[in-house]
Amino acid sequence: MLQHVVALTWNESVPENYAEVVNKALLDMAKTIPSVRSYRCGADLGVSSHSNADYLIVAEFDDVAGWQEYDQNALHNEVRTKYFAPYVASRAAAQITF
Repeated sequence: MLQHVVALTWNESVPENYAEVVNKALLDMAKTIPSVRSYRCGADLGVSSHSNADYLIVAEFDDVAGWQEYDQNALHNEVRTKYFAPYVASRAAAQITF
């Protein structure tokens, strides 16, 4: 199994309660990509005393090929452009196997 984790920090232009909009877009998108085994996303809870990212995505796939299918998917790229490009100040991502 492969787990893909993305941590995003919003810029100052992000609309209030934007996580609700993004959650729906991402969850609807994930349902259309056959290689996605599990998909979770949401706003940081704000409970840490450390500075955290604003938004997190955690997705699971059977293997690297499944993740690549997701990463290169046309709808995924559309969601990136429409929902994230205008509002992301920083992005960090990593993939692990388990």
